[in-house]
Amino acid sequence: EFPSKKRVARCATQSSSYSRPANKMSTSLLATLRVEATKTRSIVLVLLVMQTTAAVLLMRYSRTAPRPAGSGPPYLATVAVFMAEVFKLPFCIAMTAWSCGGPTKVWAVLRTEICEMWADALKCAIPAVAYTLQSNLLFVALANLDAPTYQITYQTKTIFTALFSRLLLGRRLEVSQWTALLLLTLGCALCSDLRGGKPHAKESGSRLVGLSAVAAAALLSSSSSVYFEKMLKKRAGAAQHQAGLWLRNIQLGMFALPLAAGCMAYQDYEQLRDYGPLQGFDSVVWTVVLLNSCGGLLVAAVMKYADNIVKCFAAALAILSGTLISVPLFHFHPSRLFAVGGLCTVSATVLYSWAPTQWPEGWTRAGRQQQRRRATASLELEALDDQAAEPLVEGGEAKLEM
Repeated sequence: EFPSKKRVARCATQSSSYSRPANKMSTSLLATLRVEATKTRSIVLVLLVMQTTAAVLLMRYSRTAPRPAGSGPPYLATVAVFMAEVFKLPFCIAMTAWSCGGPTKVWAVLRTEICEMWADALKCAIPAVAYTLQSNLLFVALANLDAPTYQITYQTKTIFTALFSRLLLGRRLEVSQWTALLLLTLGCALCSDLRGGKPHAKESGSRLVGLSAVAAAALLSSSSSVYFEKMLKKRAGAAQHQAGLWLRNIQLGMFALPLAAGCMAYQDYEQLRDYGPLQGFDSVVWTVVLLNSCGGLLVAAVMKYADNIVKCFAAALAILSGTLISVPLFHFHPSRLFAVGGLCTVSATVLYSWAPTQWPEGWTRAGRQQQRRRATASLELEALDDQAAEPLVEGGEAKLEM
């Protein structure tokens, strides 16, 4: 006996009912994964905000605080960058061993990733050079700028990040995102106005040098971040996937450590010879070194486990907290123009991060394309179901007629 049309429809209904528990299980699993991902993003957000704010304020304080008589020259920025890389490398090796399941397996993974796949490891030289130069430029900027001006002007890296993301990753931006970038440019211009701020304690250093250092650091930060993001999200084997974040930081450290040592010897050889590498180091400077070590790891974690929304919100929250703390700590007196610029910058950061993902799907080009793809796929599935059911139904009817 061959099935009739009603029986075929009834079987299809029963089949769909059998698949419902599996669909519920998969939905529950996806919901659990989303909750875990949200927790991870929240933790990374809090840590990055705290690290960014504390590092900037302490770097500024360590370079501008009056030193007691007879304490010798201040610490060297190049030595601080070098020591940050020294602390970062053994920590990443230990975390790689923990991710791979023990110290015996870590050497096999390192041998594979560094010795056998040396061409892939060599690519890390590009962001390593950029990160090393960027770290030294940030010390130059903070020695010549107040902390709020540095933090807000440094947000020009968002513009460069968008451009490099288009070039290296092929990402397309919505009109609202380009509007946010223009608003960000306006905010940075207002905050960088040479007349900004009420008269207060006399500033040391050159404001032009500080702004130039911030611009160069933003350019290096954006290009190296996009390039490093591309490397972190590259497919890898099981062991390499578990320790991918730490392995990439080890590869970066292999190139960044000798580069930092070279910069230290080239720029400050005479002072190193006369006073030693740890001249001027105290508890504040060592805290700055540790914060900078953690900062590099947190940025890599943001790229791998979170997204640009977390990074942009962290930057915006760090701007607000850094500005508020700078008022009593450094006697910073923001002008109205500075306040307008800060508001524009924070608003642009929120608009840029929310625009492509949080708005209704039909409001963006990517959302409309996704809607069209889903509609086309649904029609194709319906056509395939009809084609599969027709021979079965027609065969059953022919047998019944016989």
